[in-house]
Amino acid sequence: MGYFNPEPKKKREDLFDMEDELLALNNGLRRGKLVIVSGLRRYGKTSLILTYLNESRLDYIYLDCRLLPSGVISLNSFLTLLEEELSKLGWVKKALSSVEEVSVGSLGVRFRVRSERSLLSVLSALEGKVLVLDEAQELRRSGYRFDSLIAYAYDHLNLKIVLSGSMVGLLYRFLRVDDPEAPLYGRAFTEVRLRKLSEKESREFLIRGFEQEGIRVSDEVIEEAIKRFDGVIGWLTYFGFAVTTSKENINTIHEKASKLALSELEHALRIYGVGQKRYKEVLKIIATLGKARWSEIKRGVEARLGKIPNNTLATIIKNLTDSGFIEKEGGEYKITDPVLSQGIRKFY
Repeated sequence: MGYFNPEPKKKREDLFDMEDELLALNNGLRRGKLVIVSGLRRYGKTSLILTYLNESRLDYIYLDCRLLPSGVISLNSFLTLLEEELSKLGWVKKALSSVEEVSVGSLGVRFRVRSERSLLSVLSALEGKVLVLDEAQELRRSGYRFDSLIAYAYDHLNLKIVLSGSMVGLLYRFLRVDDPEAPLYGRAFTEVRLRKLSEKESREFLIRGFEQEGIRVSDEVIEEAIKRFDGVIGWLTYFGFAVTTSKENINTIHEKASKLALSELEHALRIYGVGQKRYKEVLKIIATLGKARWSEIKRGVEARLGKIPNNTLATIIKNLTDSGFIEKEGGEYKITDPVLSQGIRKFY
């Protein structure tokens, strides 16, 4: 498969330098029932999880919560996603054979009654399996208490649970593990947090990746890629794949990547409706300045869009921080992803 294949990795040899993270994930699942895998977009969370589960030969159900409908998520839409994923798994027919609330046939798995009770019956039948909820912070958009469901499974079912999220602040806002009034409060869990690659690691990743592809790339191009993609392994993979398959130059690749990052941002901001304009303006100010203080952001927004109350601006900045789009460094805010920053400067 190789380092530059854009699909999530499922074999250790295709996974670059994640031995410590694999060990932490293994320890978390062997010793406990709940593991949280966190890290910004394109840090390799899905590849880490799938590689571990496939190498461990564990039966698992993988739900990508980004596939749930936009807007408010219903229990019914979650059950539909669960049906689709269960229907792909060969071992499911035996596991669910005694569950009256579902049928398992030529059309796959179907809930006869679409209810919480049916969901709990299915989860109970998945004893000894692993349930993966990727981008689990999306479940916060539901009136149904998925945090209560996770807490119930933790307390009463022999089921391992892996939650992952690239919007780390929103993930923890959804789980509320430090809130005494929240369902998951007090439950032990392991966190596996992914990070950016260092310059040295980025260089090694690119050199080894191009060696796998039998391609020679100049040191100058590799150094420029390290500078532009700033240790984000997903973007380095994107770059390596593009060079390998299309022979495009780094400027073209960088521009395409920035448009992709901007498209993902646009999708994430839709939840704010008419408020999107203010969110975009805050991001544009920060990206244009490189780093911006609160006063600079407020002054810039008001110059373009009119007066904005302090509490409204505080909410916008908190939401963007929790979503992983910006971070605070000292007394200033900056865009976390340099590729996204490029896209905002060029196309907003």
